[in-house]
Amino acid sequence: MTDRTALDTVRAQLDAFNAHDLDAFVATYAETAVITGVAPEPLIGSAAIRAFYEPRLQSPELSCVIETSVQFGTRWVVAQEKVVNADVSTETIATFDVVGGLIARASMLKA
Repeated sequence: MTDRTALDTVRAQLDAFNAHDLDAFVATYAETAVITGVAPEPLIGSAAIRAFYEPRLQSPELSCVIETSVQFGTRWVVAQEKVVNADVSTETIATFDVVGGLIARASMLKA
């Protein structure tokens, strides 16, 4: 349990992503977290999240900017993101369910 807000957790996840810090990125997710919308099948658990993001975070051209975000209640964050990789930009709407300072569920909808 942590005192940080859901939005703080999402920002910490973004900072780790942009720093290409796999350990810090995975640490923002709960052990049993589920991520949908980034792969054909949901990523379930820390090991799956690590395996999926490890090769991606090795690319120095990968970055993400949250253009707009809002926190609903104490748990939910919705963010409009722009993910850039090799000069290709993808707009994404991301929802995060944050429980106890860790992301329990994330869903990405790519434009």
